[in-house]
Amino acid sequence: MGEECGMPPVMFTIVGNPCDLVVSQCTFCANRSPDGTRCKAFPKGIPTDVLHNRHDHSDPYPGDSGIRYQPVQLGLGEKVPAKVPSSQISAT
Repeated sequence: MGEECGMPPVMFTIVGNPCDLVVSQCTFCANRSPDGTRCKAFPKGIPTDVLHNRHDHSDPYPGDSGIRYQPVQLGLGEKVPAKVPSSQISAT
């Protein structure tokens, strides 16, 4: 499916109960490793506070060497944010 748009498939990292569909901010980061457990900021393993979205990695985190979340480039300047502001979420 991903090959149709010229991009390789992406492995998603689901955090917590899969029924909650909580997706790690790392899933949409351009710095992450293919397996989603490491990245340029944390080559030995992403801390659980970052991986589980308890820390917004657009802000500094100890040991990240100044490397922060960078959104994956999808197309001509289109970006996927790591999180959607609560003001943009509609109640169902």
